Formats: sequence, C-alpha cells, structure tokens
Amino acid sequence: MLAMAMSVSPLLAQSTVQQSKSAVSPGPGPAPAPTALPSLQSLENAVRTQDYTAVQLRRFRDERGGFVTVQERLEVDANGTERPDYRITFLSVVGELPGSRVTVKWQRHYLQHSSEFFSHGTFRVRNLSAAVTNYSIHDFGAVTRAGRSARRTVVFPNTVDKAIWLIDVDTQTHVPLYAAEYDVQLRLLAEVEAQSFLGSVVPWVTSLAGSTPFASFVAARTSMGQPAGLVDPNLLVASEYQTEAIHVRVDPLNGRSTLTMSFTDGVDQFMVVQTPNTSDVFQGLPSSAPGTSTIGRFRDPAMSALLFWEGGVSFHVAGRGSLLRLDDLAESVLRQALSSN
Repeated sequence: MLAMAMSVSPLLAQSTVQQSKSAVSPGPGPAPAPTALPSLQSLENAVRTQDYTAVQLRRFRDERGGFVTVQERLEVDANGTERPDYRITFLSVVGELPGSRVTVKWQRHYLQHSSEFFSHGTFRVRNLSAAVTNYSIHDFGAVTRAGRSARRTVVFPNTVDKAIWLIDVDTQTHVPLYAAEYDVQLRLLAEVEAQSFLGSVVPWVTSLAGSTPFASFVAARTSMGQPAGLVDPNLLVASEYQTEAIHVRVDPLNGRSTLTMSFTDGVDQFMVVQTPNTSDVFQGLPSSAPGTSTIGRFRDPAMSALLFWEGGVSFHVAGRGSLLRLDDLAESVLRQALSSN
C-alpha cells in the first residue's frame, strides 16, 4: 500500500517539478539543525502553537472534473487549541484576469465560505488520541517546498473509505507546506500548495459574530429555546468519530438559529447542521408523498452533502466524498428525527 501511495498523479508531479525549479534558498547560510521526523503528535502540536503566514495555491475540482487554482493568503494565529484563529484573503484565480467573471465568482465564494476552506479543506490533526488510533504515518524523505526544507509524509487511514494524505511537512515548524488528498483508488481530490511561508503572523482582532460555542448538544439546544425536532446524532455507523465542536449561529438578517455539530476521527471530519422552523422544499415531489421522506444528495470525488427535512427542521450532513458511510449516517439521523416526532 505504501508503494501505491507514491504513484503520483500528473497534477501532483507537475506541481512538484515547478516548486523544485524555483525552490532555491536566497544565498548561503548555515545548515538547519536536525529535527525529529514529523509525527501525528508534532503535527498536532504545530496546530496548537505555531503562528504563520503563507501565500498558497488551493486547487478545487470544477464541474467538468478539472481543477480551478486559486491563490490566497492564509494567516494563522495559534491559541493553544486545535482550532486556531485565522484569516484567509482571496488574491487571484490563476490564469484569470482581475475583474473577470470567474475571478468575481471566486471572490464571492471566499467571502461566503473561507471559514469552510480553512476548517475542512485540508489536512490537520484535530484530535491526537483519535488520530493515533485511526491513522498511521510514514516518512518518505527530504524535499524542498516553498524554498524551505521539508519531509514528504504519507498519512494512511485504518479504514478504506477515508482520504489518504500526502503532505510535505516544514522541517522547522512541522506545518504542512503541501497537502494532497487522495481516495482509496488514488484519485487526487484536492491540493493546497504553499508558495511562500513565514513562521509568524501580524495579530488582529478576532470576531466570530453570531457564532457561540457550546460544550454539549443539550446546552446548545437550550440556548436556542428548546426547539422541537433537533436530534443529537447517533454515531453507531461511524463509531470512531467523536464530537469536535458545537456552535449555534444566529442569522443577523432573519434571527434564525442554526446548530452546527462537527465530528472527527482525529483527522477526517463531517458535519451535521440543523436549522429549525424551516420549510421543506421537497414537499410536493413524487418521492415525498405522505408517509415518505426524501434525502437529497450531492456527491463528487471531493465532497458529499445530504439534505432533508423532518418536523420543521432542515438537516444538512456534509463530509468528504471518500467517506462512503455518510449516506448511512444521514439515514440514521433521519430515522432519529422521525422517531422524535
């Protein structure tokens, strides 16, 4: 299986060749002190403690199966937890002129979804003990990335329906300078590639307007006024996952509250989003006759999203496309919702 992971896709090979041509240190200097090889623990520690600023390329699959490459600036201000403060700034779409239709579209996407790109769009150790249980890590030698010394590393899941990660880990900070996500057939799903990296950040005032964290489902539901129809997801079909975070967000336009619960196995994630007092847009469809329920599904190689309504609550279940059990999980949540009404 290790040999399989090293069969690099054409896109990955191209980006590696490009960086190796330009990855020249600016003048002579002392050789860096030797450091320990990357481990799940050192990667998790970097999330907790390492500030940095990077200009990077993020590659998304488009509707034709190709890739759109967006340049962004990422600023990370570590706060001692697995959820650091951060800012993502859209810079450009590679190959597009400023002001073009495609550029304007991606500017809008970043305004609306940059938090999801950071929180869910690349590799991170989110819970060390769970990651150690559910993944193995393997070193494949020294590389140069963004002009810095790095170690090429592969992180394998212990089950076959999760992403395989190839990452180039900065030798000094243990921050990934490159992350490629593959499915079990070794199809490339997404990439993030640093072009420049600075191990510091200019602090800013963090604002999570309208979003409040809670320690439990019960506390979050209580804060929302105990609306009917909400469920605490049963994770029997994904028992290696555990609660990562629970937030309630109040929409400033209509005052509607949304409960977002994210779950992790230490590296992978999925989310269950519940919004009470919403209308079922599937009503009237042939599949939504009385006594039946409909789950709408979007799936591509990179992501899956399932949507359904029950008891006046909309449910949105989302995760990586490689997590095939997400369909079973959505059905399980729907059965919970049906039994509670």
